[in-house]
Amino acid sequence: MTFLQAVARQEGFYIPHTRPARNHNPGDIEWGQFAKAHGAIGGDPRFAIFPDDVTGFAAMRALFQAPAYQGLSVEAALNKWAPPIENATNIYIEHVCEWVPCQPTDIIDSLVVM
Repeated sequence: MTFLQAVARQEGFYIPHTRPARNHNPGDIEWGQFAKAHGAIGGDPRFAIFPDDVTGFAAMRALFQAPAYQGLSVEAALNKWAPPIENATNIYIEHVCEWVPCQPTDIIDSLVVM
């Protein structure tokens, strides 16, 4: 499983009828300028709706490859992606690192591929 697939799995993308699955948004990216620039066709209202899964995955990859995430460890990136104020980020990191596999201290730059 790739890093992006692991994030999608943790977001619930592979479970039928969940918001990420319905919205073709495997990373549960919020609706806004970034999402629009990467092919989103609307919002629900908080999270972006992409026309298909391929576009949703491409947007997620682009966001993880953006300067704000470059050089971050898996732990730092996922704390930014799924902040503890809204998520059980420690469990999120544990799951992603188990599924990839990777370590929380690994730099995500080489992991963000399909």
